[in-house]
Amino acid sequence: MKTRIFTYLACSCGHRGAIVESSEERASPDGWYQAWPRGLKHNGTYDGMDELFAETKPGCPVCGRSLGPENIIGRNEASGAAEVLRLAVSQQVPGGPVGL
Repeated sequence: MKTRIFTYLACSCGHRGAIVESSEERASPDGWYQAWPRGLKHNGTYDGMDELFAETKPGCPVCGRSLGPENIIGRNEASGAAEVLRLAVSQQVPGGPVGL
């Protein structure tokens, strides 16, 4: 079953974006996992213990500030294709594409 976790971030300049995590348990015996920034750049400088931020290194496309766990403003999880699509459409990040 496909699962997506949307971690919403806000920069001090007011820009908002998200880190999207996607996993599929049936894809292989070990499953698969991907994480990417949406409405954010992949140019941050985070170098801490949080694996999600260390992997994606989110940065603000407006002011260039690196974002970390202190910038989290919310999180949603969706399982199954229909719920993932519903959540992605209803929780659009301003300034970012919906692309699934």
